[in-house]
Amino acid sequence: SLPATLRERFFIFDTGMNLIYPPASEAHARIFAAPDAAEGAAGELPLAAALMTAARQSEPVYRYNWNRPEDPDRFTYPHKAWVHYFAPLDWYMVLAVDAADIPSGTAYPSLGISFLLFAAALLLAALAIHHFVRPVNHLSGMAAEFIQRGDVSENRYLVDKGELGVIGAAFYRMINRIDEAGRQLKRSHEEKRRMFRLREKAREKAYELSRSFDNLRLETEALEAEKRSLHQSEERYRAMLENIEEYFYEVDLLGNLIFFNDALYKMLGYPKDELVGKNYREFMDEETAEKAKDAFKKAFENGQTVREVEWRLVNKDGESFYVELSASVIRDTAGEIIGFRGIARDISDLIYMIYHDSLTGLYNRKAFFERLRDTLAYARRDRTEKNIFYLDLDKFKQVNDIYGHDVGDGVLQEVADRLRTTLRETDHICRLGGDEFTVILNNVQHACPAEAAQRTIEALSRPYEIKEHIIDFITPSIGISTYPKDAEEIEALIKCADVAMYEAKKERGRYVFFDESFLADRDGNAADTDTAGQPEEA
Repeated sequence: SLPATLRERFFIFDTGMNLIYPPASEAHARIFAAPDAAEGAAGELPLAAALMTAARQSEPVYRYNWNRPEDPDRFTYPHKAWVHYFAPLDWYMVLAVDAADIPSGTAYPSLGISFLLFAAALLLAALAIHHFVRPVNHLSGMAAEFIQRGDVSENRYLVDKGELGVIGAAFYRMINRIDEAGRQLKRSHEEKRRMFRLREKAREKAYELSRSFDNLRLETEALEAEKRSLHQSEERYRAMLENIEEYFYEVDLLGNLIFFNDALYKMLGYPKDELVGKNYREFMDEETAEKAKDAFKKAFENGQTVREVEWRLVNKDGESFYVELSASVIRDTAGEIIGFRGIARDISDLIYMIYHDSLTGLYNRKAFFERLRDTLAYARRDRTEKNIFYLDLDKFKQVNDIYGHDVGDGVLQEVADRLRTTLRETDHICRLGGDEFTVILNNVQHACPAEAAQRTIEALSRPYEIKEHIIDFITPSIGISTYPKDAEEIEALIKCADVAMYEAKKERGRYVFFDESFLADRDGNAADTDTAGQPEEA
């Protein structure tokens, strides 16, 4: 075998002057890349080029001067290199030795050197083949592992930096692309399945929406039909309200008008826009307003329709009339009471016939008792004092006897007119029959019955001119009773006024307040011939 120094001088390069073996060291790099230092050489070519030329000679031996490590860069030490060209791999194998390292007396035949180089070449070829085949086997094993596991998560195909490394990297990229394509295909498949589910849900939603739309359309058509029906009903309702003679009204809980028909505003004499919002009290006297308040309260508490008669209303011109009225509650959609509605019917003519005296136009006996009942009810509630006049005409029978009943009727009519002008409008004046009259002083604040009685006596004692007859002997006698001082019940209060009136007739032409002593004296004393316990006839 060669000495170690000789083994260190063995190297291989290719025709491109690329050092293949051993791995480049600093020393080999100098040998391989330095200019040729052979005797007579130009020094312009690298040593590798001279060695390539020597390999083509019949004796592939090349001599040149070289340096030593202990004496660098002098190129004065003779070297000898045996070169062999290995055509299958296009390699040049070189064994270079320092002449001083060759033992003296030892000869190296060229054939032995050539055999040595050829053996080394075979060995290196085997090593090279193994070197190249190992990555291929590695790639094959990795591919088999991939096929078996389907895992390309690790970049383990870059086994070399040469052509096989490029192949490995390309194979890895290809596998990754295949894997990415598979993932994309999987995602595409999942996306298609998702889109299919979405389309199915969309179809279901579309079907549901279609059904909902159909139902909504049917409901809308039903609502439109109901709306048309309601509109037609409202039109008929309004037409009916406008054509009826009765007065229709609607008020809120405060009594303000919110709706009414034409008959009502025409009757009240107000323009339609001016009437909206007015309170019902503006069309009533105080007594009627209290009746209305009680009626609405009763309807609110019971929730039932309330019917009242003889409500006295006053229009814009001050003219009064009487109505029969109904009141019922108005409810909202939640069932809460928000107002009242009703119909009023003009019963002025009927009321006049029922409650008025046909001769004088004053209230009759029926009206007197009802007015007195209502007046005492309010007095009892408000704890106020009320007075009643019981009035009789002195010597009225003589008028009928002397001038006849026609003149007597004229006197009674004149008496009625004078009572209207003398007393207040709120007082109730009644003719009970014959020459007997009653007055309910419906005072609101302080009562002045004596003053009213004196005015009445003065007014009725003036002469009467009836059908060219002058009648100057008639005077009134007035008895006055007081609630609640004299009595609290209707009959008792009237009786007290009647007893006081008979006491006044003892002297005629005067008024007398009731006193309990009159009850004891009445049976023991005789009255005047025209007042013997019975009223004079007209």
